[in-house]
Amino acid sequence: MTDKSEAALGPEQVEILGRLAGIAIHPDHLPGVVRNLGVVLGQAALLFDPPLDPLIEPATVFRP
Repeated sequence: MTDKSEAALGPEQVEILGRLAGIAIHPDHLPGVVRNLGVVLGQAALLFDPPLDPLIEPATVFRP
């Protein structure tokens, strides 16, 4: 897995996001928060980045 999402978010951006969300991030915890947010963004990219074939239709009925 590439870590492009980790490189895209630095400590300053994470602090800004925390302030916008109303979350106080202790300076000692900031490196871990940056690292974990990068992991979460990387996992989300695996779900949302692949192109979808426009000819494939969703299933009409879910059968477990």
